[in-house]
Amino acid sequence: MRSVAHRTPTRAVLLVDDHRVFADALAFALDAQPDLRCVAVAGSVRGALDAAAAGDFDVAIIDLNLPDGGGLTVVEQLRALRPAAQLIVLTGHDQPGLAERTRRAGADVFLPKDDALCSVLDAIRGGDGPGEPGPDGLPRLSPREREVLALLASGHDATRIAAALELSVHTVRDYIKTLRAKLGVRSQLDAVLTADRFGLVARADRFR
Repeated sequence: MRSVAHRTPTRAVLLVDDHRVFADALAFALDAQPDLRCVAVAGSVRGALDAAAAGDFDVAIIDLNLPDGGGLTVVEQLRALRPAAQLIVLTGHDQPGLAERTRRAGADVFLPKDDALCSVLDAIRGGDGPGEPGPDGLPRLSPREREVLALLASGHDATRIAAALELSVHTVRDYIKTLRAKLGVRSQLDAVLTADRFGLVARADRFR
């Protein structure tokens, strides 16, 4: 576990990933941002919980594959320990239902590990709490969720969205499930119509 001095005003980030090169590169990128600071890096479940207990953080970025347990355990325990923190799952796994399971565990954002750095930074800056509305009262959506929603509104099905975003169909379907949950609807069509009513996407009358 590596501790880093915290300089204010910043958004403090706890990074949990056992891939040392990736973790160090992401920590360096976070520290290069004027409004972000990586306050600790942990490579295990135990290290993550120790770091969370030892210092404050606003955001945790959590890998699911850790040597002493699953990252979902970290998500659940960090959510209980710091209810107001933003929890972002960043993973290279591609399994059916994975995004939905992370959301149920308490994660706010689910991102593939091969997403661009700008998507990670946007996700960190895009939310302050677990599933709560934003300052404008609208549902908080990650950048990737907005991309999926926009493509749904344009009439794309999961297969076409997967091809457009270079994701698996399983992952896209997980995003759609999460969108339905955040928007409080049961179908894709209702998700688009609700998003249109909220002004989250362009007009949805092209959706079929």
